[in-house]
Amino acid sequence: MNTNTISQSAPRSHPLVDLLLTTDPRRRTALSLCLLSTGLYIGFLGLIWLYLVPNVLSDQEQAWNWAFTIHQLIAIGLFYPLIRSGLTLKYEDPGLVALQIIWASAAVVLGYAVAPVMRVGNLQILCLAQVFGFVSLRPRAALLTGGATIGMLLAMWAIMSALHGPHFNPADEAFQIFPTCLILGLLAWQSRNFGRSRERMAEEKTRLASATERVRQIARHDPLTGLFNRQYLQTRLDAEHDRAGRSGSSFCIAVIDLDHFKNVNDTHGHHVGDEVLLAFAQQARTSLRETDLIGRWGGEEFVVVMPETDPAQAGTIGLSRLKEALCETGLSARVPSLRVTFSAGLAALQPGESSKQLLQRADEALYLAKAQGRNRAVIAG
Repeated sequence: MNTNTISQSAPRSHPLVDLLLTTDPRRRTALSLCLLSTGLYIGFLGLIWLYLVPNVLSDQEQAWNWAFTIHQLIAIGLFYPLIRSGLTLKYEDPGLVALQIIWASAAVVLGYAVAPVMRVGNLQILCLAQVFGFVSLRPRAALLTGGATIGMLLAMWAIMSALHGPHFNPADEAFQIFPTCLILGLLAWQSRNFGRSRERMAEEKTRLASATERVRQIARHDPLTGLFNRQYLQTRLDAEHDRAGRSGSSFCIAVIDLDHFKNVNDTHGHHVGDEVLLAFAQQARTSLRETDLIGRWGGEEFVVVMPETDPAQAGTIGLSRLKEALCETGLSARVPSLRVTFSAGLAALQPGESSKQLLQRADEALYLAKAQGRNRAVIAG
């Protein structure tokens, strides 16, 4: 099945869904959870004001209810618009998951004070809130949210014990709160472990990508000069040949050979020869165009692929710049006065010609340049 078929058969989002959740995959999950939390906030407010306030709550609990209501309204009006706007994308936690867990836990703790009949359920909801951090929180944030929740719950138990509310027995509530705190601590620790596992996986993924890139570089580049190696350059040459065949355009290549390079090795040693090859590669990168591809073909021989280039004009201009740079630049730290020249053969792709035939004509032009005295470029007929 091709990609067009896959894209056509994939279900499309409803415009309203895209409006609420955006089309950004980084925000859709966070916004979905935020809307779910907003619905729970609205549901709890409706339950308390429609049922508990008129029938169950005492005057003291009514005061707690106002704090609970204001807290809920802030959450309803703050988190979703903030995440939906994209302003939080620059943060380490763009979905504000840790802050939302702490805020929701504070709401549940306030609800614990407001609604005596819902206290057991509220303690269960506190534990459930910690689970939302399993898939996204970093280890430190996981411990922070768990510790903050435990601290708020214990603080509320202490405050309610001091106020001696009509529906609050400190000893009875302690038998429920303290085990809940233990469970919250275990959940926070597990969330921290999940966070560490995600970090390790991310590090391993980064190392794998780095290793893959190193292997790719080794497979494509000459280890001495850093230029493309012969295998990769042949692949690019064939690809340029196919592109020219499809588009009807043309391109040219240049085969370059450093003049009397064997004498450099024999006279100064292979270390100096390596310095010369490396310096030539650096000058070639600077002198040739960004669109030109140069690679080491073997030994002191190099091949340049020049897309959309006429050898008699832009091709010779680039080689002339390279020739001047080599005359003006020292190529070896061991032998500062050492200079080298090069001979080159250029050939433009002819209709019906293979890349192998193109290389052969450029190579023949190179030999002609050497026969004419070297230090020159010859264009193949």
